[in-house]
This record gives sequence, structure tokens and C-alpha cells, in this order.
Amino acid sequence: MIPYDMTADDAGDRLANFEKELLVLPAVKSYLLPAFHLAQERLDWLPPESIVVISSHLRIPLSEVYATATAYSELRLEKPQYGAWYMCTGVACEAAGAQRLIDAVDIAPEKLGRIDCQFLCSLAPVCTDHHGKILGRLTADRVRAFFMEDIGD
Repeated sequence: MIPYDMTADDAGDRLANFEKELLVLPAVKSYLLPAFHLAQERLDWLPPESIVVISSHLRIPLSEVYATATAYSELRLEKPQYGAWYMCTGVACEAAGAQRLIDAVDIAPEKLGRIDCQFLCSLAPVCTDHHGKILGRLTADRVRAFFMEDIGD
């Protein structure tokens, strides 16, 4: 999926479609997390416009909606770079060698970045590819192989 971009020709349609789907959720505060998940599923991240739409639909102050979104590392508040991979650098992944993997694989920093804890500690170290697919129990050789396989596509 291509991440939502407010300057794209289809931006209005994508946001309107998300808003229409959001109406299925009851306008109750307890549906905030499902609303975030729906936005991220449909738009590939939580652009500011989606946070405003969620705030309005659920009748929760915008500041509270934004504050809650920032508390969950699995929610993306920045537009993902298409083609970038992200190594989890949470405590378990760091202990399992995430930073050593980043240093060892010799992949450009703009292609392999760091991301906060993904809560997949049993699979540490963990990386997500540019499609959001999660790869776990990584070694430097496996990261290089996945990365090279992806370049060949």
C-alpha cells in the first residue's frame, strides 16, 4: 500500500473513504484504539487529518486523541518511507543484538532505520520490511539476504 499523502490526487477520496468506514464504529471513547488501527490499515499511517477525523467522530478532545496515539509505538505518526526497513530497538531486540545488526549489514541508513519496540520480544531481534512484514530471530546474514531478495523484486 502506498502511504496516504495529503498532496496526492486521491488524498480527499482516501480520507473520505476512511471517514465513511469509521462511522461503523460506535462514537464511544472505548473505540479509540480500533479507530487508530482502522486509520493505519487504510492510510498506512496516522496523518494529522485522520486524528482530527477520529477526534470528531468519537467526540474526544484532539489533544487526548493525539496524546493516546503517541503512547503506542506500533502506531505510525510519521509517513513511512516507501522502501525503508526498520529494525526494532526495544530492550529485548537491543539485548539480542539489534544495533550490532544495523552496524554489520552495511545498508544505507535511509534504507534501514530504527523503530521503537514492536512488542515481539520472543522473536528478537525483529525488523519490518518496507511492506510492514515482520521478520524475526534475525542475524546479519538473514537481514542481508532478505534485503537483497527484496532488491531483486
